[in-house]
Amino acid sequence: MFTTLKRSLPMLALLAVAAKMPAQFYKYLPEHGGSISVGATGNFVKPLTTNESPYTFNSVVNGVTLTNTVTNQEQYITSSVGFLTSLQFHPVPWAGVEVNYGYQHYSERYNYNITGRAGTQVASIPTTTHEATAAYQFHPKHIPFQPFVNVGGGAIDFVPTAGGQNQWRGAGLVETGFEIAMPNTGRKLALRLQGRGLFYRAPNFNNAALSTRSWRVSAEPSASFVYRF
Repeated sequence: MFTTLKRSLPMLALLAVAAKMPAQFYKYLPEHGGSISVGATGNFVKPLTTNESPYTFNSVVNGVTLTNTVTNQEQYITSSVGFLTSLQFHPVPWAGVEVNYGYQHYSERYNYNITGRAGTQVASIPTTTHEATAAYQFHPKHIPFQPFVNVGGGAIDFVPTAGGQNQWRGAGLVETGFEIAMPNTGRKLALRLQGRGLFYRAPNFNNAALSTRSWRVSAEPSASFVYRF
């Protein structure tokens, strides 16, 4: 647990730095506005491309050197529910910028065949991910349901929770959704419903034998509570 918190601190610091602005910036907010949100996300992964190839290595058993070949590598993850927080600023009425921190926990699973073993072999790696992304936001103003489209990118830190080396991947980000102002709150509180798409190369945790060399998309439906300031 402490290791997870330690790894997430740099990304949480991004939000803290963005929130701790100079005094003159707060004079800017009443005219242009900003918001902070906290919510939950689902995570459903679909491979976009795959480029697995046979991997051959030698092993020594009872003093005898054996040649092994791994083939037919496949990779998928277990579905999960995670956490998302965002900080947004709106320099003009129809556009803005945002920074995000996301947390997920699931298992990366690999199927493969290897010489000398019958049937398909399975490897499972419990994984925690930390997302740090930023995006431009485009949103029409002055309508009851405020839709938006966000385009940006960042990075994802894949951390094997059972031990081992973490791995970073660059990621593209697309979000679309809308906000509904809550009644009797002076439009200060809102509910945000959105769909998120993260595009990145699948992690292999530096294990070339299991690598699928694939690109994939994480589809993340999300619901968040928003405070506008």
